[in-house]
Amino acid sequence: MVRNLCGRPLVPLLAALVLLGCGQVKIESEADGGAPQLSDPSAPLTPRYGGHLRVAQRHEPTSLDAVLGRSGFDTYYWRQIFDNLVDVDRDLTPRPSTSLATSWEIGTDPDSITFHLREGVTFHDGKPFNAGAVKFNIDRILDPATMATPRASFTVIDSVDVLEELTVRFNLKRPWGAGLNMLADRGGVMSSPTAIEKLGKEYGWNPSGTGPFIVDKVITGTLVHMVRNENYWGTDEEGNRLPYVDEVTIHVIKDETVRSSSLRTGEIDLAYLPNKDVSAFERDDRFQIEVMKGGAIAVALVFNIDKPPFDNVDLRLALCYAIDPVAINKTVFFNRVEVADSGMWPTGTWAHDPDVARPYYDLDKAREYLRAGGKPEGFEFTVVTQNHAELAPTSEIVRAMLKKIGVTMNIELFNVGTATESFFHGRKYPLYLTGWSRYPEPDWLASLAYKSDGYYNAGNLERPDVDRLVERGASLYEVSARKAVYDELNAIVLDEAWHVPLLYGTWYAAAPNKVHNLDTLFASDGKMDLRRIWLDE
Repeated sequence: MVRNLCGRPLVPLLAALVLLGCGQVKIESEADGGAPQLSDPSAPLTPRYGGHLRVAQRHEPTSLDAVLGRSGFDTYYWRQIFDNLVDVDRDLTPRPSTSLATSWEIGTDPDSITFHLREGVTFHDGKPFNAGAVKFNIDRILDPATMATPRASFTVIDSVDVLEELTVRFNLKRPWGAGLNMLADRGGVMSSPTAIEKLGKEYGWNPSGTGPFIVDKVITGTLVHMVRNENYWGTDEEGNRLPYVDEVTIHVIKDETVRSSSLRTGEIDLAYLPNKDVSAFERDDRFQIEVMKGGAIAVALVFNIDKPPFDNVDLRLALCYAIDPVAINKTVFFNRVEVADSGMWPTGTWAHDPDVARPYYDLDKAREYLRAGGKPEGFEFTVVTQNHAELAPTSEIVRAMLKKIGVTMNIELFNVGTATESFFHGRKYPLYLTGWSRYPEPDWLASLAYKSDGYYNAGNLERPDVDRLVERGASLYEVSARKAVYDELNAIVLDEAWHVPLLYGTWYAAAPNKVHNLDTLFASDGKMDLRRIWLDE
């Protein structure tokens, strides 16, 4: 059974907004009490409770503290542990029925957002979720000492006021059209203030959220075991309490062959398939496959534009034009992913613009840019990348391609956490050959990767023109107006070769037929959400 999720219509953010008087906008829960029915039509009507769901992932988390994690792969773990102040459905429509805030008003004079919080919610440590907890979490992100990954996107918040036990107001420096969607990502995750203050640095491996599962055990580099939160507030569309399964273990299985073999033998119940094995699983009627195109950036060139030799834009462009992504797709990805036709907002996101000018494979142009950059005979540099089954061989292919224009590329391989930290924080390398998560809200990438103070902007050069575009795109509420801004921003980033994707990824999630509700697996960012999965065994 193969389904494709990428063709869903995009619903603008304003479809969920109701204009009120006095310059306010109010959002309330749907009258029917939830999102559209998503259950598998072939499954029994009544989900079965219980069982142990075993999931395979290729990367360990860098932290279970969502705001301190540095890798997009962390989301596969923290999404099971935490709830967000605002949740969204797959097309980014805010969904109060699954959010910690049941309604909110957006004021425009002055700019603010007032949230009304869900009653009766507790953290895993038994402490109540309330307005004070929201203030604590947002203040923690805004504190530069925290070094929170999403901070650059949240500096639009001037202050947070606790109005009542379950009412909290964000006072804004300017309008924040991206705000609700940004709160649906790691910046909107709510942690227990008591646990953070008690555990300090140890909180990253002993998190306390309000989500469907509680962390029971972490074996670094091997697994994370979670058990059902018996006090979880969430329900399905019929009012049945979530989650369905008793336990979840996420196993770190880096080897692709072992991951597929574990799925076939029943040691694992759910995994993303390696591209080389998709065809075999499609032919095996014991398994079902859920597909999401544009689920990630499979390969991207991320430059530190302040570090030689790539402080020279012509040399950055020479590199981009010298690489053939079609050959990489065929050789490494078995033609199961897509050649990138735009920037870092992939297929299926509303900011995706296939008409933007961008570098494509052209050796003649590559040599022209080498000459323009003052290096007609080539140059030498070192790239950092990750030691997993796709990026490591991709780096070897890229090295061979660059030799054709006289460029020597040395390669250093690390795990995802070390590679990411050494490039963006340590600033040790001029180029990171990496993958990238799907972030359908464009401000996530714009603020964190393109803004001058963004964590994922390794050079951190002052670019007032880019910063103004980032802030404008985040401030607007009308999607068509926002897209015009992001089209302009996309063109600058590609023309100057800051972040240049080569391939857009496609996710193939496979599970045996005993696993139900697989069509609820993918969140808007392409990551797994396990609270509605159930087992028939």
